[in-house]
Amino acid sequence: MTYLDLGTTGKNFAGEELLEELQRLVPALQERAGEAEESGRIPEATIEDLKRMNAFKAVVPSAYGGLQADYPVIPQMFRIMGRGCTSTAWCMGFLIFHNFQFAFFPKQAQDEVWGGKGYTMAPGQVMPSGKATRDGEGYRLTGRWGYATGVLHGDWMLLSAPVELEDGSIEMRRFYVPVEDVEILDSWHVSAMKATGSHDVTLEDVFVPAYRSVLVEEMREGTAEGLTHLEGSLWKLPLLTYMIFGGVAPMIGAAETLFEMVSDILTTKVGAYSGEKQADLATQRVRMARLRMELESTIGLFESRIEYVWSTVQQDGGLSREQRAEMRMVIVHVARKCTELVNELTVVAGSRGTYLASPIQRFHRDVTSLATHAVHDYDHVANLYGRRFLGAELPGNAMI
Repeated sequence: MTYLDLGTTGKNFAGEELLEELQRLVPALQERAGEAEESGRIPEATIEDLKRMNAFKAVVPSAYGGLQADYPVIPQMFRIMGRGCTSTAWCMGFLIFHNFQFAFFPKQAQDEVWGGKGYTMAPGQVMPSGKATRDGEGYRLTGRWGYATGVLHGDWMLLSAPVELEDGSIEMRRFYVPVEDVEILDSWHVSAMKATGSHDVTLEDVFVPAYRSVLVEEMREGTAEGLTHLEGSLWKLPLLTYMIFGGVAPMIGAAETLFEMVSDILTTKVGAYSGEKQADLATQRVRMARLRMELESTIGLFESRIEYVWSTVQQDGGLSREQRAEMRMVIVHVARKCTELVNELTVVAGSRGTYLASPIQRFHRDVTSLATHAVHDYDHVANLYGRRFLGAELPGNAMI
């Protein structure tokens, strides 16, 4: 069963070929998922497969030899990998599309990260932490940052820290440092998403040249100087809008695969106490029909808004704050629906889905874990989005 219509993802032929290659990789990702979880890292075979198909170049500017894929291709990459292994989709997906963040950094930084092998594999910790102090032609960074997804496979590390200015005010800046400059702590002891290797990292008085830094506000509002050196609509996408569709996509892929697995189980499953074949029960047929429609409507909302974002950016050069708030609402709704679907499907699968040999339990744990991510905070986002219907303006510092 395949939901993905490659014909809807854009007109970048290289991007279409990449999605087709990723779909062919799904069975291998499913086979490697147990190994990935047990080892706490993505298998090297998977990384080599992604390198072979130039997946890490998907969001690199064409001027540097990258694919510069049309935006609709990018979240679909997460979704397809999510059909095989949620951790792989989350971890490798971010290493692939964090290349986008370097578009905001100065030209010297872009030359540094893209000018060698043509891409970077940069984990990007999100929440600001630690501290940065000005030091001549750069900054000194000290502190601890959590959730450094992909750091076990990275070359550069993206992180944010506050800088205290001479007048006592604070500005938030984004930095990148060589991975060898950070100490990786053995902190990722978790019940789900273990293969992402999202350990904490520390820096101790590490010097960072000024060109390896950019204001977070300039990234959020799309005013960073680095963008002026790049051509194409891709670089006009708001940063958070760009990120959130990729972030929810592994949950969609997991829900799709889980639906297929549970459908297969129900064709032969017999009730332990009733002796009734589940495929013959009207209640099960009605349930699966409903879940299928809920899944397809969720996918439809997801894909329609991706196309909306892309066409709007191409036509208008960006999104309004109201449009960005709506996209955040769409994503938290999709995340909630995927979680509900996965929870119900797991129950329908019965006890056989709880065995460690079954991928069902892994998909279930991973999706419910991703549902707790701050970007999927339904109450917070709905509170922001709901303001538009009640005559209130969006806060100036809203994370949209």
